[in-house]
Amino acid sequence: MQDKTGTVIQEKNVLRLNNAESNRLTRECLATALMQLMKEKPIDRITITELVKRSGVSRTAFYRNYSTKEEILQNLCEEITALTNEFISKPEFKENTYLWFKECFKVIKENADVINTILDANLSLNGEMIARSVLDSMYSSDDRMTRYRKRAMAAAFQRILCLWVREGMIESVDEMAEFCHKAFQEQPVVR
Repeated sequence: MQDKTGTVIQEKNVLRLNNAESNRLTRECLATALMQLMKEKPIDRITITELVKRSGVSRTAFYRNYSTKEEILQNLCEEITALTNEFISKPEFKENTYLWFKECFKVIKENADVINTILDANLSLNGEMIARSVLDSMYSSDDRMTRYRKRAMAAAFQRILCLWVREGMIESVDEMAEFCHKAFQEQPVVR
């Protein structure tokens, strides 16, 4: 201990920040290396040894951050989902779903390479999780039929996102936002 002013505590906080930054960089290197390797061969043929060698991190660093290669892709998917959910709480998006769809398609387009890699690995984009957040915000009813409808709409939105990316994103972000805005307007539930 140097003194009672908190110098040691500050040093520990800096060390903690450095560790957090180091872990973030390790995860980023592993993700980049995995994306590169998956362009060369399927994920099930990529070894941890190849992955750590390509990424420039140690095997220990890999296992400190992940338990499987698929977990890296899942983490990337969660990051994309977090980006699309980041703006949903803003009042302008709750009032105008077109704006939310537009921002969502922008994020998807910016991450198309990652999404295609996830789809190539036969892993789910988890677009349903993305869609469910906006649909929960749009339609707050808890009745059973509305919940079924939201789940069906979320699955449909997931398929739309995947198909749009897979087919090369020919339609513009604006066109896709307009399509989804109209397609997912609340319709009365037929009983």
